[in-house]
Amino acid sequence: MELVSIVVPIYGVEKYLDKCVRSLINQTYQNLEIILVDDGSPDGCGRLCDKFAKEDKRIEVIHKVNGGLSDARNTGAKRASGKYLIFIDSDDYVDNKLVEKTISSAEENQADMVIFDFTAVEEGEFKLRTNNIPTNKILRLEEEKKLLLMPPAAWSRLFNREFYMRANHPFPVGKYYEDLGTTPKFLLEANRIVYLKESLYFYTIRSNSIMKSYNFERNYKDMVWILNDILHFFKERNQFQKYKEELEYLAFASGYFEPSREIVLKDRKNPYLKKFRAYMYDKFPEFHQNSYVKQLERKNKFHLFILDIRQYWIMALLSECRQFVERRK
Repeated sequence: MELVSIVVPIYGVEKYLDKCVRSLINQTYQNLEIILVDDGSPDGCGRLCDKFAKEDKRIEVIHKVNGGLSDARNTGAKRASGKYLIFIDSDDYVDNKLVEKTISSAEENQADMVIFDFTAVEEGEFKLRTNNIPTNKILRLEEEKKLLLMPPAAWSRLFNREFYMRANHPFPVGKYYEDLGTTPKFLLEANRIVYLKESLYFYTIRSNSIMKSYNFERNYKDMVWILNDILHFFKERNQFQKYKEELEYLAFASGYFEPSREIVLKDRKNPYLKKFRAYMYDKFPEFHQNSYVKQLERKNKFHLFILDIRQYWIMALLSECRQFVERRK
């Protein structure tokens, strides 16, 4: 049985940590190396990590000075020694067959990367996140460009560790959106990718998570840095034109559409609303002609129309009406 390394960066998640680690300990595939990276957590996480290590000899704990999620992941990846590598966020939990199913697929297909579905968990509601991608077959980005449009989460995939280290794309330290900053690079360089159409991961959405952050200044600066870095990476390898449609949509969704909707609902007079808009029109002025943008569902097309005409109050009003209806249920 091949050794699988699981890296868990940990900071301020004492409430969630036991459920996360137990879901790893109880995997049906047992040949594991579970690396808990205590990133200077100010709560009781460090003590919990040491407790877990005493209970299970497969668990190794790294205590380090706080350096952020990327730094913790990079530290754990360097320590890993398994043939395969998985990243798990410490406020999430996984299906007990996550490793068994992904490593079986990886071994059968000699895959560089195995991608799988996940379920988003927010306030007791469970929403499956799946993709319209060919499943259980060997893929390459060149033939399946939509791989670039899948959620880029590092925790939704298993890596062959030799491929991961050879590609050498560490998570950008000190930046938000670190997954977006690395996953497209791995996808471009992987020769053997497999997608499993199974939800094997439970992603917990917390009110204080990065995805819910309202520090729009930092959100903007980090997103622009990440997107510019990705575009530069593809241009440097003469791959930009081949994947222009996908990269344009990636910039549209992550660098304009989603952050703009968040700002409108929080503070539609915030100056970073204009900055996100200006970035998109500067990089891709003809993004409305993008085939993926044209395929937006009706609701999102209407939201884009509102952003286009800058009548942000309409979106805010619609949100208030929806919340009112939900409260009356």
